[in-house]
Amino acid sequence: MGKGGSVVLRTFAKLNLCLDVLRKREDGFHEIDSLFQTISLFDRMIVKVRQGNGDLKIESNVDIENNIIEKIWSLVGVRDRDVHVLLEKNIPIGAGLGGGSSNAAGFLVALKLFGLISEQEAFELAKAVGSDVPFFLYGGTAIVSGKGEVIKEVEPLEGYDVDVYFPGFSISTKEAYAKLKPEWFGKAPSKAAELYEAYRTRDFEKIKLGTYNIFEKVIPDELLDRIEVLRSENPAALTGSGSAYFVLTPQGKYHFTKKGVEIDAFEED
Repeated sequence: MGKGGSVVLRTFAKLNLCLDVLRKREDGFHEIDSLFQTISLFDRMIVKVRQGNGDLKIESNVDIENNIIEKIWSLVGVRDRDVHVLLEKNIPIGAGLGGGSSNAAGFLVALKLFGLISEQEAFELAKAVGSDVPFFLYGGTAIVSGKGEVIKEVEPLEGYDVDVYFPGFSISTKEAYAKLKPEWFGKAPSKAAELYEAYRTRDFEKIKLGTYNIFEKVIPDELLDRIEVLRSENPAALTGSGSAYFVLTPQGKYHFTKKGVEIDAFEED
């Protein structure tokens, strides 16, 4: 194993094809039931590793506060390498598309490639820095429960296209959860596992019925109205706690992907 090199990655966005909250737990987190799916919208990341003193430099085309990559690097604690990350953001921030978590997974994949962490360490670090990050290490399709850390991998869904819309503003996940009322919990028309079966068998009536997001109850009326217009023809919903939303359509710009992170090029010194 060399002392360094560079890797080019694509880190994909995700959709919540459905998202319900079942209860608020004693630890303050919420129990969810959701069907996660990665799509072909991606950020491009270049990670360069050299011998050094443990320094991390991040360059991005957008300003990112409290970058999760910095948190990972501090936890890894490597002191004999320097890392330079160049990040081209295409996934909107604060949109419910998981861009930050996807970037974190891409960074962990890069650290694994350079032998700085093991497979198990990558997974433990993923759990430590964010509920969605473990999912992105694998990507594709998953039934997700717990606070988002319980991931049941299933055969990836294929052959579906979507359009994704970003309204130009972000929604705070913390504030969105704070607005939820207990009487709304567990009211999704179908479970995530049932929606997955509908997708697998291409049962579009059940797909339309099961496409649900509890956070649509707390978003601005104008945003909900846009979703309802799309929903009149095709399955459509908010993703995550918003603000982005999607519609399943045969000629969509993006398609379902099988992975959360793809390696485009890898060169070792």
